[in-house]
Amino acid sequence: MKQKVKNLIFVIPLVFLSSCATLMLKKDYNIRVSANVPDAKAEIQDSIYSLPAVFRIKRSKEDLNIRLISDSLERNYIVKASPNAAFLYANLICYPVLPLMYGIDFTNQKRFYYGKNIILNSCDTTSIIRPPVAKSYYDYRTRSFPSNKGQLNFTYSFPWVNSFFLQPQHESSKSNTGFWGFSAGMEYYYKDNKYLSLNGSAVTDFFIPFPAAVDFSGEVENMYSVYASLTDNYKFRRFTLGYGLSFSRNTWELVYHDRFDPPPPTRDPARKSGSSVGLILDGYHQIGRHFYIGLIYRPTFLNINPDFKYRYEHLISMDFKVKLRLMK
Repeated sequence: MKQKVKNLIFVIPLVFLSSCATLMLKKDYNIRVSANVPDAKAEIQDSIYSLPAVFRIKRSKEDLNIRLISDSLERNYIVKASPNAAFLYANLICYPVLPLMYGIDFTNQKRFYYGKNIILNSCDTTSIIRPPVAKSYYDYRTRSFPSNKGQLNFTYSFPWVNSFFLQPQHESSKSNTGFWGFSAGMEYYYKDNKYLSLNGSAVTDFFIPFPAAVDFSGEVENMYSVYASLTDNYKFRRFTLGYGLSFSRNTWELVYHDRFDPPPPTRDPARKSGSSVGLILDGYHQIGRHFYIGLIYRPTFLNINPDFKYRYEHLISMDFKVKLRLMK
């Protein structure tokens, strides 16, 4: 009971002090509108302003219509409502109750804005104006990286986070999550949006997320895996999904380091390896021309060495991949 009260004492101030779009921003703000034509005026929300003009505008999730008027021109523009930076980023300071902070702000239109400076350019080919935050998102979402039939890619990647579940022979099941690995392979596009991928990978559960010299002491369990995979993949805009077969060599070992007078071992050192056949499923999101981030799920079901039997094991990896085009 006391612990629950302490948790409430911690959460309640965060709720009231850290919902940033709700508390830090006002319902309206100053906006500046200008144009590239002389003696221009703008009709905004049933009011007409001589440009350039600075005035107060109310925040809203609705788009803003502006009509540019001059002696030689009359043109309509639409300014898209956009989430503001305070809503997107400021709530991140309250990580423990992040969903609650964003949930509060989602009920309030103060999370929107139209930008602070709107320029009505009569030479623009589009009449849609997006504030900086919305424009960055729109450009990212709409930018495409087309692929072509016959394209050949060389790939290499770093499976940075690796979660193991192994069942070594004559041992209880083992599980652990660690870091580091390397993978390389080739991709061949047999259609513009479909390709075959052949990869070889080696991953481990090293407990530090960056390379470092470590002095171990006492009993240490290690897990690592070497595997080959062949997948059929489908590309949709920035996303790729793949499925296929894998052949894996999974290893669990118990080692003992006698530095610095550690406690005596509880059992003899051991190493158990097994070769297995299974599936592989992966999904990636393209974040640049050559860079991808993805998730790999590699379950194995049929152990073929040292014994032939059904044995479920899996590896789940967060992967950072680079693709280099060899043939267009």
